Amino acid sequence: ALNARVRRQRNDLLGIRRALGSTREDRARELKRYADLATARARRLAQLQRSGQATEQRLSALEQDEARLNDLLAALERASRNAASAGGTPIPGGLTTEDIGKLDWPVNGRVVYNFGRTTLPSGGVVRWNGIGIGAAVGTPVKAVENGRVELVQRIGTYGLTVVVQHGNGYRSLYMQLQNANVAVGQDITRGQIVGTVGGTNSEQGPHLHFEIRGENSIALDPSDWLRRRR
Repeated sequence: ALNARVRRQRNDLLGIRRALGSTREDRARELKRYADLATARARRLAQLQRSGQATEQRLSALEQDEARLNDLLAALERASRNAASAGGTPIPGGLTTEDIGKLDWPVNGRVVYNFGRTTLPSGGVVRWNGIGIGAAVGTPVKAVENGRVELVQRIGTYGLTVVVQHGNGYRSLYMQLQNANVAVGQDITRGQIVGTVGGTNSEQGPHLHFEIRGENSIALDPSDWLRRRR
């Protein structure tokens, strides 16, 4: 009986020891799980902070480039008026409100962002003065109307840009180009290739940023001017 009682006590002690060991292992696993969760959370917060900073920098760059573009357009408008006053060569073409809804698309593709306020993939909110048309890199970009090339220049986040004047204060802008196939001062015709699609470094991927500006460089919604797709 004594031996049996000793065996029971020993077994009880072994059971308690195993239970304590198991409890310590469970606690260690639980502590490790919480530590891993805390590490992952800290890493995610750091990523969000970096992403937020990158978005702020991009929005700031867009604002600066928009101001620069508006200054360039204002300078082009002044030069155009001075040339007209001095009896310069008339601008070919003549875009008017009669052309609303009748212009051919400069490139075929899906609209990746619309005119006006939109949210960037990174989360920032921006106001676009044109539309983005997704297309493969190198796709030819065509002029929407006869006109004269006024500007071929890189403009920050807008990339390589071609500005074409169409008379009556109207201009079309082709941006995020990979290459330009025209030169400043060149008269071009509707459907002529002005460049090729680029935009590989943008958040939207390869695309054409297309704008139409009216008198005093006011941004107009290109979707109103382009033919409706069937």
